[in-house]
Amino acid sequence: MRGRKPNSRRICIMTKQNVSRARRLVIAAHVRDLLPKNHHNLVAFVFSVGEVNRLVWSRGLSKDMADEVCRPRNPFFYTIPCMGDSIGATSEDGDEATATLGPCMAINGGNFWLVNFHPFIEASKGTRPIPIEHPSPMDRARCLGESHEALNNTNLNFLIGNLTATSGFDLKTTRVSHDPYWEECDMEPPLVVTDWALVSTKYQQANMLRKFPTTNQKQETPIISMSSIVPGATVYSTGRTSGFQRGQVCDIPAYVDGVGNGTGKASREWYVEEPDPYDDEESWIRGGIGIEGDSGAVIIDSETNAMIGQLWGRNKYYGPGPRHTFFTPIYDILDDIRERCGEERRPQLPTYRDEAECWPVYPVCTQCFNLSEYLESRRSSRESLMSMIGAHDAKAGDIDNEIASVSELATPRDASNVIRHVGLEAISPSFSGVVSPAPIHAFDPISQGLSPGNSELRSPYAQILKDDDLYERSPDTSGVTTNILPTPMARTHGRPPTKKRKLA
Repeated sequence: MRGRKPNSRRICIMTKQNVSRARRLVIAAHVRDLLPKNHHNLVAFVFSVGEVNRLVWSRGLSKDMADEVCRPRNPFFYTIPCMGDSIGATSEDGDEATATLGPCMAINGGNFWLVNFHPFIEASKGTRPIPIEHPSPMDRARCLGESHEALNNTNLNFLIGNLTATSGFDLKTTRVSHDPYWEECDMEPPLVVTDWALVSTKYQQANMLRKFPTTNQKQETPIISMSSIVPGATVYSTGRTSGFQRGQVCDIPAYVDGVGNGTGKASREWYVEEPDPYDDEESWIRGGIGIEGDSGAVIIDSETNAMIGQLWGRNKYYGPGPRHTFFTPIYDILDDIRERCGEERRPQLPTYRDEAECWPVYPVCTQCFNLSEYLESRRSSRESLMSMIGAHDAKAGDIDNEIASVSELATPRDASNVIRHVGLEAISPSFSGVVSPAPIHAFDPISQGLSPGNSELRSPYAQILKDDDLYERSPDTSGVTTNILPTPMARTHGRPPTKKRKLA
């Protein structure tokens, strides 16, 4: 994968158990020998312990304590569903599944939604047809539990169709990839994971990717074409949990062993990684493309507006390191559908859509949407603290700039000296005028040049309250200054006292 510096690369090796340092050096030496000599000084190695999983949580402190994942950004109900919306089903045992809706496909005169199969594998074990609903029962319950009137309407129909066909009865299905990348590299085509299901529908219009309305409203372009994968291409996607996000396709597909992909057969998988400039890994881990609930979301090439694949999983492990969201090329998925369903041609994307329906729309329950927008626009307590003490300017690995090293928070002495700046995080359009206070060392000239984490940093407020602070000194006509304070006098309607109390 791409490195942090121009022209640099990282080779990431993930194992299920920890590898000793001696073995890591041997592995790195063997792999480096396979590379051209001009790449030896540009390649770094990253070893991690973890696994590939189709139902994943974000980075955790331990296997029993997962880190916080972002709040679902698109769990809402729309009168007309489209790619990126929440879907779900309930099994006969009462277990609920939540995933993301894929594209609508035309197959042999009928229309079907394309989704992932793994979220519904438990529900598919029953004898009755599996109804797929939008939004998922779990997302809908949140709104109904708060007694929002928008979803209490008995005329609303949440059913979008029944599960009709799948890639198999388990998650061990693969196929030989026909992506032209392998022929261009003069390599034998490898296996790729197939994980799809079809949901019947009467919907026939061209596909739109779900985006929320903004202040700079514009008409969106329907997704009516598909294309092969371009290594390094900038892409975007909308998932039920992550919402609308951007990423980059890898330069070289990853090797994934049979245990990692769950099929028992080694495969080569394309993946999406954090987009350039690679400066917010934490946000990518917590809310980038492919977190839990995004299963089934499509990958769109941002330059051509063409669909190139459908994601199905992400690597996961504990501690720092890159996250990869794996996806299967769309043409491989369509070839698999054609073969398993006995069709003569590949499924096609609908190409017509009314222009009036090409605009982003609000969810049915605006109360839920407004609350979500507000919570998303708020900055975390950690980010607020970092901006107050100037921790954004800290260098990587600088222990002195850690938040824990600052004993107290200082505030400006005079509101007239307040300088404001916009924080580094993205700000919602509705809060575009909200700014954050500048680091405190910008207010006190004494603290200029000191690290925000320096133990000598002092609050601009006095540590001891003196009697002098309660009064303003009046000029002495004799020109001699004295430190003797006169006794305060009670106010009268006559001549005012020579000193007056300060106003806070």
